Amino acid sequence: MNRQIVTGLILLAALWVESAPLAAEQFQVAAGQRVLNPEVGAYLAGYGPDRHATGRLDDLYLKAALIRAGREQLVIMSLDNIGLTYPDVSRVRTAVAAAVPDVHVVFSSTHTHAGPDVVGIWGPALWRSGRESDYVDKLVETAASLVGKLVDQLQPARSRIAGREVPLAWVENVSEPELLDRRLAVLQFVSETGESLLTLTNFACHPTVLGPDNTFSSADYAAGFYRAMAQALPGEHLFLQGAIGGWVQPLQGDRSHDLALAHGESLAAAALETLATGEDNPYAQLGYREQTVDVPLDNWGFRLLIFLGVLERELHDGAMRTSVATFRIGKAAFVTHPGETSPAYALASRALLGVEHTFVLGLTQDAMGYILKPEYFADGASYPHGEYLTSVSAGSETGPRLMAALRKLIEEP
Repeated sequence: MNRQIVTGLILLAALWVESAPLAAEQFQVAAGQRVLNPEVGAYLAGYGPDRHATGRLDDLYLKAALIRAGREQLVIMSLDNIGLTYPDVSRVRTAVAAAVPDVHVVFSSTHTHAGPDVVGIWGPALWRSGRESDYVDKLVETAASLVGKLVDQLQPARSRIAGREVPLAWVENVSEPELLDRRLAVLQFVSETGESLLTLTNFACHPTVLGPDNTFSSADYAAGFYRAMAQALPGEHLFLQGAIGGWVQPLQGDRSHDLALAHGESLAAAALETLATGEDNPYAQLGYREQTVDVPLDNWGFRLLIFLGVLERELHDGAMRTSVATFRIGKAAFVTHPGETSPAYALASRALLGVEHTFVLGLTQDAMGYILKPEYFADGASYPHGEYLTSVSAGSETGPRLMAALRKLIEEP
């Protein structure tokens, strides 16, 4: 999208702000960010073991949005990392709740493969952890401090919602080419004076333009997205990863940083174009609901890593404990998926929500590996990379159990 078109989209958004009437009740919103880069020498997550950071291509961010609707408070956080697991997400949520009582916390990871190992499985060898514990400790402290300061920055805000199918040419499902969740959803908040305060953009694709030979930390294509959004609109911009399991990847090309930035810029252009077609998003209660789910752990490799202490996770009667959540922001309905879910589960989640504007947040509240359709476990060889994908999945019951929990949350009064 050229600069003239982007400028036109911004003017359209400004016209909407000027014409929108004041609401009797309004959301209150504040947002901010902190840079959280790994140290040189840190183990990088994704791909193979024993890969160390030798420098930095762009900053990794922890971004947070605090949204208040009446007495309800919600924090949505996004971190450029491979995927924070349930125990550490729980630490973040506890620290944030101590800083801001009575708040719901939703924590999402972008899944870049050029960030620090926050899990442990990319260390010097399979049986030795590479988890950057100091980085995780700093993350917990930074999250609480950031959200605590946002409380004093809350201001009344109007909201705008938009969404459409976006067939970006650089996104593909390697395992099932015909199965993609191409929904791009954007939620914007603006101040009473018309200034953009916050955008939330939800789309699904692995941030893996940069390959296994890369040793520089980077947010991958999210870096290009952040830059382009910041150039077009003021305020904070969160990228919320979608359902990327089974195996939603970018076309790799030369796997350069320039290519990653270009992909991110094209996503930002699509988000801005989508937002220009949006509609008023009225004030409403958030209605946050969450359900703990115990998923049978059939994967002997995961069990071994837990036994060795490489994967720091408790088992509950042989099951991995995780959670799913649902909430609303006006017309926008959200669900969370605690890993890399098949697009089939994203499409099913949207159908369960039953409204036009839906957000499916993958790698949120947990990063428990791939969450695949049961067919992959019956005949993984029939799907390209199917045997690899099942090797990093808890088991065949994970997807059905999570969907059953979401159905209960959404359908029960």
